[in-house]
This record gives sequence, structure tokens and C-alpha cells, in this order.
Amino acid sequence: MTTPTPLQTEPTPPVPKLSTDVTAGMNAEALERYARLVNLQRGMRRARALDTADAPPEAGPRDLAGLNAAMAAAQDNQAYYFSHPDWHAIRDIRQQVDDVLVRLNEQAEITPQTAVQAAKITTLAASLIARHAAKVSAHLDKWEQRNTAGGQAMRTLARAAEDHAARASGLDSVQALDSPRLLIAHVHKLNRELRRAEPDDPETDLGLDDVDDLELESALSTGAKIDPELAEASQLMTALTEMAGRARRAGHRLTLDVRLHGLVETVQLRGFEMISGIARVVMRRYDNQGQDTSGRRNIAAMVLHYAEQRLERMRGSLGAEEQRDFGHYEAEPPERYLDALYEESRTVRAELSSKNLRPQDRPELQIRYLLAQNAIGAAADGEQGFGTRAVFPPSDLVAGLQTNQPVETRIALITALRRRVENNPFDRNAQYLNKVADRLAQEIAGPPELTAQALEAELSADQVRAVAAHVVEQGTVASPLVLSETVELNLTHAQAERALAVLQTLNVVGPPNGLKPRETLTVSRNDLPGQLELLEQRSPNLLETQKGAAAISASPAPEAPAPAVQAEATPAPETADPAPAPAEPEQQQAPAAPEPSAPAEPAPAATAPALPRRDRTAERRHPGNLTARPTPQAATTSDQDLAKLFEGQEDRLLEASQKLMAGTEARAAAHPAPHESTSAKATSVDEAQHNAQQAQQSVGVGVS
Repeated sequence: MTTPTPLQTEPTPPVPKLSTDVTAGMNAEALERYARLVNLQRGMRRARALDTADAPPEAGPRDLAGLNAAMAAAQDNQAYYFSHPDWHAIRDIRQQVDDVLVRLNEQAEITPQTAVQAAKITTLAASLIARHAAKVSAHLDKWEQRNTAGGQAMRTLARAAEDHAARASGLDSVQALDSPRLLIAHVHKLNRELRRAEPDDPETDLGLDDVDDLELESALSTGAKIDPELAEASQLMTALTEMAGRARRAGHRLTLDVRLHGLVETVQLRGFEMISGIARVVMRRYDNQGQDTSGRRNIAAMVLHYAEQRLERMRGSLGAEEQRDFGHYEAEPPERYLDALYEESRTVRAELSSKNLRPQDRPELQIRYLLAQNAIGAAADGEQGFGTRAVFPPSDLVAGLQTNQPVETRIALITALRRRVENNPFDRNAQYLNKVADRLAQEIAGPPELTAQALEAELSADQVRAVAAHVVEQGTVASPLVLSETVELNLTHAQAERALAVLQTLNVVGPPNGLKPRETLTVSRNDLPGQLELLEQRSPNLLETQKGAAAISASPAPEAPAPAVQAEATPAPETADPAPAPAEPEQQQAPAAPEPSAPAEPAPAATAPALPRRDRTAERRHPGNLTARPTPQAATTSDQDLAKLFEGQEDRLLEASQKLMAGTEARAAAHPAPHESTSAKATSVDEAQHNAQQAQQSVGVGVS
């Protein structure tokens, strides 16, 4: 048991006593008064806008059940802070608010306004828990117990409560602002909305500015002149400062507009996180270049220090008058970031191993584990894509969960991943989550080709018949993972792969279908005996065919030119008089022996084969030298063929001939030929004299 540290904290106001006998509005007012005493500005802004709402946010929680895991971890490690007054305040808030919210949620089924009050109380309570947890965490940091189990549990509770309060009030961001340019454009849109907010009775300070802003702006203005990335961060800081000034001038209008104020807070948090990340990248670049003591690197370190300090003040873990020592945030790798990721991973693994885990809560925890592991790989090793590569046979460890139902677990996780991406397609992790879902779907559908284990697996004809009966008669999905999990079949994953490949050859199932399982081609079980006929005799040949096909697909592609063709195409040694084209084959068939004086040169093995040279002595084909193709002549019909053709039809032929002759005579009698009255044809002599006269006449006309 760890000895608790001595306490030197400010007195904490007592938590108000909430009762289920009073109205929801009275309980909410009591929590508001308590929030004013602890100066909880952020929670007040979130809760006030729910006063005018007709219904709470659709996806927002109306109880504190989402904090069960974080509260349980804090309860297990309370030895570090069991006498701290803020820890007692956290337990009192949780105990009293739970009883009130149970009654309000029962009434919310009838009265919508009661649901709004439940959401408001949830927002206030979660914000108060986050504030008290941040105070306990700061106390442990002061006494150098940050890396203990108690310090980790308090930091986890503060983050979880802050996220829970944001979701209860409907303020969780749904837009991915993952670059300075996108964030600056989003800030400009918010500025246009803030301009429309009238400054009626403005407040002097809403806590949107900080004492670190002047130092941060000074460091960024200097760094913008020496580094383009810091120049981009400086532009982002200018936009954030302008937005903060407009928000301050908007006064209580901004406080009442919960949507607009939530967007302002979210953008500020995201903006300072981005400035801190840019500064860290610049520092790492200078360190890799051996300039870890240069002035430029020191400027980037100043930007990192003041940005991180600003974030701590916004989250409530650093007081307004407190200051961190310079270099506090410069651990490599980033201690604050990686510690939080490792802690998140351990917490989720512990929750997944819990015996009281509900099936509906499992996919969300698995997504948290995947995101944490992917971020750890990106931060520590620079490698992303954790869990995106399909493995065959699939492992029983699915996203941090050892399960006895790998198919059902994968299907539930795929559904949760697809729903998460559909609800927030602009999230920075949307592409990664889609890749994980594709990997899980590929493991269910099976590999696109037979694996090496499947090619060596022993398979009998009875096992193939059993698989076919399950797929066709019982409607089992044609998936190796599903079949290997079927107890009646007693197959390994490799045997199930090979059985489906055999059934594909027999047209019982279709080929691999990408991310979907194979299609079942045999509809009726009555067709199955015919397709599986003589399977015992055909099974060895089918299995050997699969091995041969796999060997062919795995072997490299054959080279295009064959050795024989290369020998024919290799030209003869060049001489003064090149040999004519017809003599080349004889020289290639009987090459002359090399001269004794010339040493034999070894043929290079790695050089490419010589290309055949075109024979320029042969005439190229063109339309002028193309020979006409002989037209096929129809075979003449002989008398024997005609006799066979008209055999038995002599009477009909004679009758048709007589009718044709009678018709011809009748037409000739009706149309007699005209009488001949044409003149005698001119002789050749007369024609020559006539042509001579015509020529003389034309010459005379030309002279005249």
C-alpha cells in the first residue's frame, strides 16, 4: 500500500445534496450554484444552452454510465488520494447524480423536457468530475507521482469526463480539421457567425484568452521568418487570436449559444494542439540535422512550451498563476502523448478482459484499442496501419480481445467500424477504420488463393461431402473461418480452404469473391449427389490439380524468346561482302570454326540476347506486289448428280416444263416482234471519207 502524500490544497466547497423528491429544475439549479463556486465556466456554457432546447442531443448520453470504467480504475487506485477532498467530491457527485438521473430518465419517456434536464445535469456533473479529477492529478504531479497507477487513473478520468460532458451537450466535433489551412478556413467561417452576434451587455472576460498568448505570438512571429512550417503555425495563431477577440466582444450571446461556443472551444483546442504538433516536428527535424543547440531549434521549443502550457490551462490541469519549467514538454518521444496512448491501450485491454463486459460495449472498446495502437505505431516507429493486414489462418485475438467466437466478434466489429465511418466520414481515422473493416471481412471471406498450409493439408472425400452438405443443405456460409468453427465438421482452417477449392472445381461453390464469401452455386440438395459422384476416385486427381495450379501461379513468367529462335536470329560474323539472304540458313546450320589466332571469347551470360536483324534484300509487301487470291470455283454439277436430284420427280418435272413452254408461246403471240425498217449499215470506206471531211472543215475554221 502506497503511503498517501501530505495534503496542501485549497478548501473545496461541499457538494450540494440532490434529492429525487424535488423537481429536475431545482436539482439543476443546485448544481449550477455549485459550479459557480468552483468557477466551472466551461460546464456552465455547455449546460445553459440546453435550457431553450426542446429535446436533448440525439447521440448525447443522459447518465454517467459512460464513466463506469474510468471510475472503477480510479476506485481501485484510491490509495494515492483517498483523503483528498476533490476525490470525495467526485464520489459524492457520482452517487447523488446517479439516483436523480435514474428517476429523470424514467420520466423522460413521457415528458421530453425532463430529458433535457437530464442531459443538462449530466453535462454539469461530468464537467465537475473532470475539474475535480484534474485537481487531484495536479496534486499528484506536484508530489512526483505522475507515473503511478493513481496518477494515470486520474488523468484517464479527467479526459473521459470531459469527453462525456461534451457529448451530453452535443458539442463533440464531427469535422476533421487535420491541416492548418482547413482549420484557418473553419476559423474564418466562425468569425462570420461571431460578427452577427450583437454585443448586448458584454462580459469583460470569458476565459478565451490566456497569459501565454503574448509569448506564443512573439515566438511564432520570430519563427515565421526562419521556417515555413512555423510561418503556417503563425497564421493559424493570428486567426485564433482574432476569433478569441470577436468571441470576447460577443459577450453573453456567445455563452447562451451553446453550438457556437462549443465550436469556438473545439477550434481553440484543436488549433493549439496543431501548433504544438508543428513545433514538435520542427524540433525533430533540427535534431536529426545535428542542430539541437541552434537558435532556430530553441525558437521551436519555445512555441511548443507555450502551446502545451496553454492547452493545460484550457483543460484545467494548470492554474492561472502557475508556470511549467522550460523544457517540461520536450521529452523524446513525447511523454505526455505516448504515455496517454499506452495508458489508453492498457485500460482498454483491461476492460476487454473483464468478465462483466456486455456484448454491445465490446466493439466500441475494440475501436479505441485499434486507434491507440495505430497512434502508438505512428508516434514511436513512424509506421501506421496496425491491424490492417489479413492473416491466414486468422488469429483468435481480435483487436485486443481473445474470443471463442471469432466469426461473430468480427462481424460485430465490422458493423461498428462501418457505422462509425458513416456517421463521421470526415474523421481523420476514417480511412484507417475502413482498412481494418476490409481486413476483417477478408479473413471471414477467405484468402484469394490457397495458402501453403492448405496445399499441404490432408483432406478426405468424406470431409468434402460433409462440407458440401453443410453449405447446400444447411445454408452455412462458404467461408473457411465459418467452416473451421463448425463443431460437426471438425476441420482446420487449411482443410476448410482446400475443401472449398475442391467444391469450386465441382461447381458447388463459386470462386473467391473479394471481401464477400464464396457464392453457393448448387441450389437444391437433389443436385448434390450427381456433382459428387465418384468423389473417392476423383479426389486425388483434384488435389493434385490444385497443387499444379498453385505451382504454375507461383512460378515466374517464362522469357519470351526461345533458345532455338535466338539461334536462328543471330546474325553471322560480319565480313567485307555480306552474304546474301538465301545463304544465311546454311551458315547458321554449319558455322565456320574460329581462327586459331583469335582467342575464343566467352559469351556473356547476363547480357540480353541479340535481336534479329531485318533482311533488307527481301522486297517488302505493298499494294503493288500483292498477288490476287485465287477465287474458289464452284464445282460443276454432273449428270449423275442431276439424276440423283430428280430421282422420283420425273412426272412433276415434265408437267412444269410443259406449263413453262405453253406460257412462253402465249406471251409471244400476244406481243409480236416489230418489222425491220433500219437502213443499211455504213461500210468502213464511207466512214473514213466522212471523218476526213470533218477534219478539213475544222482546219478551215481555225485559219479563218
